[in-house]
Formats: sequence, C-alpha cells, structure tokens
Amino acid sequence: MEKSLDNLYIVLVEPKNAGNIGSTVRAMKNMGVSNLRLVNPVNYREDSQQRKLGYRSQEIIENSKEFTSLKDAIKDISLVFIATSKKGKWKKDFFYPPDAAKIVVERLGTEKVAVVFGREDSGVTINEALLANYFISIPSAVSYPSLNLSQAVMVTVYDIYKEFIGSTSAPQLPQMAIKENFERLNENIWNLMKSIEFVEEEKGLFFQSLKRTLNRTHWTNADIAVFDRVCKQVRWFADAKCDIKMEK
Repeated sequence: MEKSLDNLYIVLVEPKNAGNIGSTVRAMKNMGVSNLRLVNPVNYREDSQQRKLGYRSQEIIENSKEFTSLKDAIKDISLVFIATSKKGKWKKDFFYPPDAAKIVVERLGTEKVAVVFGREDSGVTINEALLANYFISIPSAVSYPSLNLSQAVMVTVYDIYKEFIGSTSAPQLPQMAIKENFERLNENIWNLMKSIEFVEEEKGLFFQSLKRTLNRTHWTNADIAVFDRVCKQVRWFADAKCDIKMEK
C-alpha cells in the first residue's frame, strides 16, 4: 500500500456544533486530509454556518460517513489515536502532536490510521478511550486547556502534514489487525474465562483491562488468528472434560 494521506481518517464523536464541523473540514482541506467520519453528529450537511465555515471544503462533507458508535466508526481501522487533555487510569501512552505525527506517517504506508476527537464539552468516555492505541495531548499555557474542536484538529493535522511532506519513503512495517478483529478476540477470551468459571461481574475490571491490553499491542491479523485458535482449542478441551465428567 502506497503511503498517502488517503489512509488517514479524522473521527468526530458527537459534535454538537455544525460550525465546528465546517471549520474542521476547512482545516482538513488545507492539510490534504479528506476522510471524515462522525459519530452521532448534529445535523450539519446543509447547515448554513457549516457551509460558511467549511467554504470550498464541501466535498469532504459530501463524502463524510456517519456512525452510531465510535466502535463502529473505527472497526476497519488498525491504528487509533484519541486527542484528549484528560489523563486517567485507562489513558496511557500520551504523545504531543509532533511525536504522534511521526508514528502516524510511519504507519500510513501499510494501514489505515484514525485520529479521534471527542465531544466539545466532555471528550470521550472510558469505554471509548479503551479503543485507543495512543493518545494525543496538545500542550497549552493555561492550567485548564480547552481548545475549540476545529483548533485541536488543525494543530494535529498540521503536524501530520508537515511530517508527511518531509518523509521520503514508506517504511516496511507489518499491517496491524483492524479493530474489529481485536474486538472479536477480546470477546473470545472473555467467553473462555467465563467457561472455566472465572468469577467477575459481567464486563468488569478484568474485561476492561483485557481490552486495554489488546489495543496496546501491535498484532497483525495473523497474530489475532493464532490467539483465536488458542481460545477455540481450550474451549474444546474444557467442554470435552465436562462431558466426560458428566458421563461418570
């Protein structure tokens, strides 16, 4: 796969202001990024403020895709960054935009990369944060940073574009598995744990820790297939043992 900004996807989670979407696509257009995905957005396609602030960028709006959850929006993506200023137990591996840009551009030659921006007022939820491989933190001079959505997008895509035009060749890196396959493996391991009488509340702390761990790996689809096979074999063995025990 040739390295191209066509492999970069900007994802907005539940944007509440159509004008912010317009300013976002204008920033994307200026930096050569054309793929926009939105999760439960406000009505924006024909909004006058969006069209005004997104001047000469409406082809991005016309080709934008809408989803009902972040999980669905990135299921075909293998590398996911989430831009946020809030740190916490489930948010690790933070990079400033220039450092994140280096990783993004390295990967564009082999896979799809998404940069996710959360809600204007509350960012992303814990469950959404668990889907990230890495996080982007934009430094600010104030103690409580609060960039406008389109400003955050502009800062991030500018650093990516700058890194992109300075790169000379695509690296030979293996393509990471898409998020949909990580989700399947996570469910397979969780169901396996339950089948051997692992005691924990449904999708509690262990499930969240498992999901975070898997999404921090750099496994390929072939790697995922190996662990799927392990889960299947252990389940078969456990079921066979159970049948023998019942017969006795």
